[in-house]
Amino acid sequence: MNRRSILAMAATGLIGFCAISMAKADEAVKFRYFGHATSFQSQEVGDADGHVAGLSRWSGLASFPDGSVGTVYWTVTSDYIKGAGSFLSYVNLTLKDGSVLWYKTTGSTKPDGTTSLFTGSVSVLGGKGRFEGAKGDGTLSGVRVGPPETGADQYGDLVINVKK
Repeated sequence: MNRRSILAMAATGLIGFCAISMAKADEAVKFRYFGHATSFQSQEVGDADGHVAGLSRWSGLASFPDGSVGTVYWTVTSDYIKGAGSFLSYVNLTLKDGSVLWYKTTGSTKPDGTTSLFTGSVSVLGGKGRFEGAKGDGTLSGVRVGPPETGADQYGDLVINVKK
C-alpha cells in the first residue's frame, strides 16, 4: 500500500468518524407533560363577539418513555375567538440531571365540547447541560380541560428533534 492510499483511507475513516459523532449528538426528545394554569389575564378585544387576548402562566411535570420525569414551566399568549385561535408559548424544560431545554411553540386551539384541542410546532431556542448549543424543531399536540381563567389543566405530547 502506498502513502497516498493510506492517507486516503485515514481521511475516509476520519470523515466517517466525524459523521457518526455528529449523528449521535442529535436526538429525538419525546415526552408527555401535564400542566396546570397558575395565573391568567385576559382582555376582550371588542372587534368580534368572544374575541379575547390572553396571557397565562403554567407549570407541570414532563414524563419520559424511560420513566424519568422533569419539570416544565411556560408562559402563553393567546388570541381566541370563542375559544378558537392561535397561541405562542415560551417553555423551560428541566431534567433530573439539571439539563435545561428552552423552546417555543406556536399553534392553534379549537374547542371540542368541554375540552380544547391544540396542535403546534416547536422551535428549540437553546439549553444547558446536555442541551448546550441545541437547536431544532418538533411537534406538539394536546388537550386542555377547562378554561385557563379557572385554573385549567392540560397535557401535551411533544417530539423535539434536538440538533447540536
